[in-house]
Amino acid sequence: MKSLAILPICVAVAFGHSHEHHEAHIGVCGGSKGVPSLLSNSDAICHGNGYLAADELAHIRHGKGHCSHANCTAHHQGHQYTWTSSSPCFKGQENDQEYCVFTDTTFAEHRGTTIVTTPKRAALFQRNPSFTDPSVTRGTNQDLTRTIPAKYTVQPIPGKGLGAVATTFISRGQLIMANTASLVFDYGAYESLSEEEYLALQASAIDSLPPNHRQHFLNMSTHDEDTNNLPYPDLVEKLTSTNAFDVDPAEDDPDQDNKFFTIFPEIARMNHDCRPNADYYFDLDSLSQYVHAVRDIYPGEEITVTYLDPTMSQHARSTKLLSNWGFQCSCPSCTASPAQIKASDDRLRQIAELRPEFNRHGKESSRATPQMAELMVSLFEQEKLWGWMAEAYRYAAQEWNGAGEPWTATKYARLAVEYGIYCSGERDGDVEDMEELVADPWGHWSWMFRTRRRMGWGTGRGRGGGDGG
Repeated sequence: MKSLAILPICVAVAFGHSHEHHEAHIGVCGGSKGVPSLLSNSDAICHGNGYLAADELAHIRHGKGHCSHANCTAHHQGHQYTWTSSSPCFKGQENDQEYCVFTDTTFAEHRGTTIVTTPKRAALFQRNPSFTDPSVTRGTNQDLTRTIPAKYTVQPIPGKGLGAVATTFISRGQLIMANTASLVFDYGAYESLSEEEYLALQASAIDSLPPNHRQHFLNMSTHDEDTNNLPYPDLVEKLTSTNAFDVDPAEDDPDQDNKFFTIFPEIARMNHDCRPNADYYFDLDSLSQYVHAVRDIYPGEEITVTYLDPTMSQHARSTKLLSNWGFQCSCPSCTASPAQIKASDDRLRQIAELRPEFNRHGKESSRATPQMAELMVSLFEQEKLWGWMAEAYRYAAQEWNGAGEPWTATKYARLAVEYGIYCSGERDGDVEDMEELVADPWGHWSWMFRTRRRMGWGTGRGRGGGDGG
């Protein structure tokens, strides 16, 4: 992340200046009654209390926009968007794009969400099902509203600070939490704006959330011992850089080069383990992160996820965790005996060596066989890579089907679907591919594909001519 800078900022919000809102802003404008250094006199006005009126901001910034306490409709280059909050906009130094904060405090039954992006990409978000159909997000955030009993509690974990601990038995595949995004931030803004502008938009975005949600964000961990004296923009930067998740843009988004990073304060409470008992995936339609158990979890057991690729060597994992998150990993895999760590690294090395063979679909140069796929399943199991078992089962399914064994292939395909649904989501491409194999092994692209290629029998019945689809 960029280095931090101390700067005063002003925030535009449209849901009013409540008492809680003022308390949360102590130190943001620093009591300044003038215009912040980042904004010209034509961009913003700070009032005596240090805050910017949303209607004045929209009028000044866009000339023809208008914000009320109910909603904000901003006009930009012929497009119209309705949000409950707007903020100062900054133009990128390299791509000439304008980046603003777009907040909807009514999103997901008034949990709220805030997005930093261009007006054009903001318009794409407002066509997202999570904004157009309230039922899409209705099953989310239940661990916060307590509409169902929570499966976990947040409590101190020795040597780790706070963490999530199971309060009941959670079976493999069971949903632990599903939460909508607090912040969605366009990497284009991060790459093209100055550091001060980037920090200003980021802090402005968090300030525009409803008070309870904003406090939930501010309660996240930074892995630093003392953040009490940090200026507000620096604190927000610490929190986002420590707890961010990357997500890909929608397929219809023309700006495929710039991803987003997102913040989910709830999953951020889950500590790291190189062999976790839970896994998560992001669903773009609901703008939500889903967390499921990848093995049975017992009451009193800490619920963990992994922060990195678990198939890296123990040394590589420890180095990255210390460099990126500032802590020395103390999970069982990293604190095992030297002999156990060496055996684990050897298994991981073999996984890395064999993986490419299964992705050479139908090519004679591939050494993949059903027996090799069985070895991969065993290696994943020995390494306790429960959140990645769908990959190993998929290899086994395609290789057994490629050798003309539809029933064994179907067994593994069903396992790949089961694990894939709660680790990657039901619309994941690999899940859909395995569902097709289950439905019709003989019509699947992998049917006899190894044998046909090696024997020169032609394309057969499989779609794509047996070349992998």
